[in-house]
Amino acid sequence: MSNILTPVSLWKSFDDSLSTEADIISEKTEGGMKIQYLTLYGRETGEGRVKIFAAFMCDSTSPSDDVVILLSDSTGSVDEALMKFFIRRGYSVLMPDYRGAWDCANYTRYPQNISYANVKSCGRYKDFVDEDAVHTSWYEWVAVARYSYKYLNERGGVGKIGVVGIRDGGEIAWKLAAGVELACLVTVCAAGWKTYNGYCKFGSQEPVLDEERYRFIAGIDSQAYAPFVRCPVLMLCSTNDERFDYDRAYDTFSRINEDYAPLSVISYSVHCNGCIDVQGTKDMFLFLDRFVRERQVFLPKPAVITLVADEEQNLVARAEFDEQGVPEEFGMFMAEDCIDPVMREWTPAPYKGGEGHIRDFYLNIYEKTAVVFAFCYARYTNGFTVWSRMAVRKVSGKFRNMKKKCRVIYTAKSGADSLSIADRSFALGGIFLTSEAVLPQVVEKADGLKGAYSVCGLMTFRFNNPCYAPDEDSILKLDVICDNPADVVFCMQDVQSGDKFTAVHNIAGGLWQSILLESKDFKNEQGVHLASFVKKLKFTITCGEQYAVNNVMWL
Repeated sequence: MSNILTPVSLWKSFDDSLSTEADIISEKTEGGMKIQYLTLYGRETGEGRVKIFAAFMCDSTSPSDDVVILLSDSTGSVDEALMKFFIRRGYSVLMPDYRGAWDCANYTRYPQNISYANVKSCGRYKDFVDEDAVHTSWYEWVAVARYSYKYLNERGGVGKIGVVGIRDGGEIAWKLAAGVELACLVTVCAAGWKTYNGYCKFGSQEPVLDEERYRFIAGIDSQAYAPFVRCPVLMLCSTNDERFDYDRAYDTFSRINEDYAPLSVISYSVHCNGCIDVQGTKDMFLFLDRFVRERQVFLPKPAVITLVADEEQNLVARAEFDEQGVPEEFGMFMAEDCIDPVMREWTPAPYKGGEGHIRDFYLNIYEKTAVVFAFCYARYTNGFTVWSRMAVRKVSGKFRNMKKKCRVIYTAKSGADSLSIADRSFALGGIFLTSEAVLPQVVEKADGLKGAYSVCGLMTFRFNNPCYAPDEDSILKLDVICDNPADVVFCMQDVQSGDKFTAVHNIAGGLWQSILLESKDFKNEQGVHLASFVKKLKFTITCGEQYAVNNVMWL
């Protein structure tokens, strides 16, 4: 087991002393912003140096010396629209490409002896450490980030530097922040624990940890790097993301170096289908303002939750907020039984009351629920929002506020609290929602009747909540209206297999129409029917026209 390299031993001999020899290959100015496309040299591999492709963008008239290194997911590369998002907030941005060879003119070129750094051909070098952590895609991607950081220091006119990493880019950012001096680190849906992919934190199964897995955990998984990060950290997390285990995010957060833990924050976005909501993006820029631009921004302490029975034997979540600030808004989300974080349905818990920094919320759970999950948030006067650690409790005994089984999955009377967006393509960079208008909302239609709508489509995980689960012979009924005649697509996705089963109905314009759907009405691309609604299903509703949905229930 001598080839198990830790964050310290892995990077101890890394050579970042070579000049980057940057060369601007093109430049343009538009909309008050200047972007330079450039190449710079990375590390020496023995068969030549890595030739990094990157873009630097700044305000064309008064470029800021406050710089953000932006690391995309491995599915993407340089993204001008995403860079402009940061320029408009007063930053300059460097965005390197690390995914390598692609069907485009410009990309980072890796020498042949490390061709596994190209995302298209990384094979086992991304998810496994067969030899040692040096011989992995991650090592090369972090090396690109380190030489990008070096380039900024050579460039001149650069002050403090922060890094923002998205998904795989966030995993790279953890490793970068453990090796260089940064003003702050922002990770987006990235918290390590990749060794545990496919194993739910609250499930009964654990991965088999052999020598290869120990090599991965020690040298690659980001939770191993958290104690070595030398700057404040903001972790932006989204629920229901197939590639990100938010259940384990706080486990990484709790490992952050004790010198910086009091200045670090964790944040969750709910009902955004793996995206970061508007408030999350506000928190990101406030955080960057505090540590990159050195502005005065109050960072509250996260709330602490305890689950208790009140004097009337109701199950209650009690939140204790930071006594140093007064929250303008606060709330609690709860979920029941589902151990799979991708499929878990989060709903707001009704506010009970309280005073000062202590507030109580009812957890109105199903009478047969075995486990309840809860977390809360508090938004303060400066606009910053902090979240608590997730509280998890096994339910024993009876509580007065327990509920009976319910056939009604959704009604407009309850707002849009049980619905998420279906389509992530509306998100900037596939991750940041820049307008609250895209989130599910209640709209009024014909005859003054209301229903749920989102331009991104609607999605619910409520089928997996035992309180709302169907029977074998259940029929799904719902009311739909479209402003103009249109096809409405109903989709049931089997989360375990990934298969999508769809049913399409043409809806006449301007009138509410009741739809009855049996499992056999849903077919996949091969024409195979959905056998039953009784399985792990994600239900989505999409339409190209203005529409609304109401009264979704089982018959």
